[in-house]
Amino acid sequence: AQMGYGGGGGMRPFLFGAAGGAALGGGAVYAYLRRRDESSVSKPATMDRADAHPAMRLGWPTGTEDVLRVRSGFVASFDARTRNPRWVLEVINPRTMSGPGNRRRSEFVEDAETPERFRAKLADYRGTGYDRGHLAAAAGHKDSQRAMDETFELINISPQVGDGFNRDYWARLERFTRELSGRSGGDVLVATGPLFLPTLARGAGEKRARELEASTAADAGGGALTTVPAEDVSRPTTRWRMDYNLLGEAPELVGVPTHFFKVILATSPETKAVAAAAFVLPNAPIPADTPLEKFAVPLERLEAASGLNFFRNGALGGARRGEFEREEADFLGRRASIASGDGDGDETAKVGKRLARTTHVCKVTHCVLPRDEYAKGGSKHGSQKRLT
Repeated sequence: AQMGYGGGGGMRPFLFGAAGGAALGGGAVYAYLRRRDESSVSKPATMDRADAHPAMRLGWPTGTEDVLRVRSGFVASFDARTRNPRWVLEVINPRTMSGPGNRRRSEFVEDAETPERFRAKLADYRGTGYDRGHLAAAAGHKDSQRAMDETFELINISPQVGDGFNRDYWARLERFTRELSGRSGGDVLVATGPLFLPTLARGAGEKRARELEASTAADAGGGALTTVPAEDVSRPTTRWRMDYNLLGEAPELVGVPTHFFKVILATSPETKAVAAAAFVLPNAPIPADTPLEKFAVPLERLEAASGLNFFRNGALGGARRGEFEREEADFLGRRASIASGDGDGDETAKVGKRLARTTHVCKVTHCVLPRDEYAKGGSKHGSQKRLT
């Protein structure tokens, strides 16, 4: 399918074909993403009723998630609560991966379209030990210097652990997605985003001796909303808790994701086949010899954790969704069987020879990551050997 690109930052749409031909129900599947502009987009009936509600007559709370940032090679949704992208959707193909774009001429910049009080700032990262990690990798957008530069905007950046992750395993996963385009001969769509996942509480009797209150300390900017200790205060205990680091100064803090997801959709213009996969990786050093398939998760479970649907309105909609979920369950079931010693590792390799119209990426590629060429000699996480 042919790609159409909207230039950076404006109101122009980002129109892409996920795959073409009769295999997708008689025509190319298109997803049409654009900024929501009341002057050009009709409102659903539910919104009309909301407008008429007396509670809405004097205005209502608004946020940033409904405003899509449209760039040359990607579209991003920004979450002002965590000051991270909520998701970044990019398209990569041989055309986007080659050209004059040079990352040495690019610089990290803040998103001028996001109000300053909501945006992530360059200063938030300084001295923290965290990398400014790309969600849409710069190397996938070399077709122009502008496209390269746009990947360095903070709407495409999240705090990432550097050694062992951003500069190592994550970089290899990014290259893996680029190599998929060469193998399939078509477009590869990649949805990437941060996750803030819960952990089990350390003990059923753990006290939450903290209360949310407005701090009026002078050094807090005259009213930062922070959580401060309070004596003799406890909350009912639960099995789960949220625990992650924060960068910057309250209340304008940048959340450090506990995990990142990457949903890959590879298309083949010749066979009209689609291969997809969902991966969730911890934001932490990962040993180099860890198989990528270890991080493959059911797409439906990722949707539940992220609050997002992936490609249900396009290439993984309708009957294709059911076919993919069957293929996904087959792959994940075989992986579990092999891990428990009940299966034959050769069966996974053979499965790639019997591809369905919609299949799992690991059935096509066996999820073998490329050798690392990014952190040459700079990682303490072992030799970057080919995974088996």
